[in-house]
Amino acid sequence: MWLFRLTNYIAVLAFLTGCGFQPLYGRTENFDIGSELASVEISVIEHRIGQQLRNFLLDRINPTGPPKFPAYKLDIRLSETRQELAVKKSALSTRVKLILTANFGLKGKRQNSGFHLTGTSKMVTGYNILTSDFANLIAEKDARTRAARELSALITNRVATFIQSVHRPEL
Repeated sequence: MWLFRLTNYIAVLAFLTGCGFQPLYGRTENFDIGSELASVEISVIEHRIGQQLRNFLLDRINPTGPPKFPAYKLDIRLSETRQELAVKKSALSTRVKLILTANFGLKGKRQNSGFHLTGTSKMVTGYNILTSDFANLIAEKDARTRAARELSALITNRVATFIQSVHRPEL
């Protein structure tokens, strides 16, 4: 049984290496996605939730600090929508769905740089409405923070994939 599993794993690995698969954050002999991501300048985003999203993006994209000579500029416009769900017979809602939508654009800053990526990422989270006002505030704040953290991961992956596809040598 273990020999059958081992054979299957080897076959899958052979297939993945043969089809040109390579990890997103891996290094090739002449290209490092980490250093290329570190050259992305992230614009200021409005409101408190925008500041949190920008901080999460800075942690993921620029962990060593802002770039001295940025090659790209990332602009983000953030919007938030609340939908009340799970309404009781007394017309009181007991659950809120919080939707954060980020419209973003990545532009090359170097001369003759035609790089341009636009996209939309959306994160849906929710929280329960409780009887305590303070508990509701904390639950809403936590839901926003969770959504911003996950949204930063989505945007980072999209930007990294785009930059790697632009710099990938033709096969």
